Order: sequence, then structure tokens, then C-alpha cells
Amino acid sequence: MSELIVRTMSGQVAARVREKILAGEYAPGAPLLQDSIAAEFGVSKIPVREALVQLRAEGLVDVFAHRGFQVRPISAEEVQEVFSLRIAIEPEAVARGAKLARAPEIKTARTALAALNASLALGEIAHSGDLNSAYHLALVVPHRQPVTAEALTRLHAMSLRYIRIHLGPKGRIRRAAQEHKALFEAWLARKAREARTLAQAHIEETRDELAAALRASV
Repeated sequence: MSELIVRTMSGQVAARVREKILAGEYAPGAPLLQDSIAAEFGVSKIPVREALVQLRAEGLVDVFAHRGFQVRPISAEEVQEVFSLRIAIEPEAVARGAKLARAPEIKTARTALAALNASLALGEIAHSGDLNSAYHLALVVPHRQPVTAEALTRLHAMSLRYIRIHLGPKGRIRRAAQEHKALFEAWLARKAREARTLAQAHIEETRDELAAALRASV
């Protein structure tokens, strides 16, 4: 099997496993048996292993000696760490992005917000995580802040399952849409300080509500 074919197949397998993890079909803490996944998707173990290694790099999968791969558990402690790291990096990056953005970056952010709003309006919470990340990362203007964007990309990947949980309660989607709109308008107007404040408040609110919900479920 050529390296190119393995990479193509592993990417496809990674996308399908990611979807199942985010949808809860592969539960937190569940083992990810390479033989079973290979049989399920009709591929060999080689692309499956490559896919699981990729998902480990994204923070969705853990690997242990003698136990193999498993879905990364969900925890209030991880929420606290991941979202606190976002707070330390993202608001300032968004503020700088407001100053750096030009017409192409503005178009990208506007398109990302429209796609996110459309998905949420249809109630497609399970499929909105990537769109949410795309919108938030667009505000950073990644090509002008590449190292920051790379760090935030991983943090957003680890946030995906939690965002789905957060948007579940009634009223959360509407409130998120309002906060995203206000943030975009401040960013678009190059009001860097306001964009920083709104981004921080948005992430802090999500973190605190998630942590409370996860603690209550224990």
C-alpha cells in the first residue's frame, strides 16, 4: 500500500472516527480497537492507526501502554484547563486580528459566522463544533499570527465535545448567536479593546457553565 493511499485513507478514517467521538457514538473513555474500527470501515489496520495517532494529536484520543487507544475522557478539570488557556491567548489574538484584518480576512470571518449561524438555526449542534472553531479562528487572522493560530487550533479541537454539551440547554444557541454577532461587529469596526473584552467574556461564560454542568453530573 503506497504512502499516499495510506495518508488519504487515514484522513478519511480520522474524519469518521472524529464524527463518532463528537456525536457520542464512541463514548468518553471507550477503547478504540484497531481491528474493530478497520472491520467497521472496511480498511486495513494501517490507516486506522495513522488516524488514531492524528486524533491523539488533536486531543480527542489517548493512548496507553498495554491498553492501546481510547476516547479521551470528559472532565471539569480539562474544561478548566483548556478554556483558561484559550482565555490567556485568544482575546488578545482577536484584538490584534481586528487591527490586522483586510478585505479577504473580513470576508472569511463573515462567511464563517454565516455558516455557523445557519447550522445552529437548523439545530445541527453535533455538526456545529467545527464551524464554531472556524469562526473564532478566523477572527485571529491565522496567516498573520500563525503560531498563535496553531496553538488555538489544538485548543479548539479539544473544546469541540464540550461546545456540543454547552449548546444543549434551551436558550444557549440564541445567546451564543447574539454574542458571536456582537463580537464580530466590534472586530469589524476595529474596536480592538471591545473585541478583546467580548471574546474573554464569551469564553469565560462557556467555561464556567460547562464546569458547573459537568460537576453536577458526577
